[in-house]
Amino acid sequence: MDQPKPPPRPLRADAERNRKLILETAYEAFADEGVDISLAEIARRAGVGFATVQRRFPTKDALVTEVVRGQLAHIGQDPAQGLDAWQAFTAPILECCEHQVKEPGLAGSIAQILSSASEPSVREPILDALVPLVTRAQADGALRDDVCVDDVLLILKANAGVIANSPGKEAEASRRFVALALRSLRP
Repeated sequence: MDQPKPPPRPLRADAERNRKLILETAYEAFADEGVDISLAEIARRAGVGFATVQRRFPTKDALVTEVVRGQLAHIGQDPAQGLDAWQAFTAPILECCEHQVKEPGLAGSIAQILSSASEPSVREPILDALVPLVTRAQADGALRDDVCVDDVLLILKANAGVIANSPGKEAEASRRFVALALRSLRP
């Protein structure tokens, strides 16, 4: 008979402090310079040993995923109270696209991780938040019936490309692209 696994033990205070420091340092480095920065450089900037980083995040993908998860955790958390169906649908998209502009080094990673079926712990909470908004907007007649959540993820991926290819005009180009993309989803 299988015994249920005990819940994971909480980290010691110093280990939790190091974990948070690594995440903060990685976020700043990825946002400024992109995700090509090495784990060794993250460790150096955080002032911890390389083994400490690897203990918490065995691969760079694991670290990038955790950074993105932290950045997207709030999406869909605020209820769309007082917003019409279209505004409720577009609010998290606009917020995520603005985040991509503010953090260009993470823009592509955000889009990639959200569209990756291999990271359900990151993708599923976002999808769970977006599906009811899509359904509501379609029921209200504000959104085309053939639109699905993957279309939203496509906008995020394309927005990352727009940002990457608009040096010096990232915000302006992103706003224009997102406005055009969202307009195309109207019935």
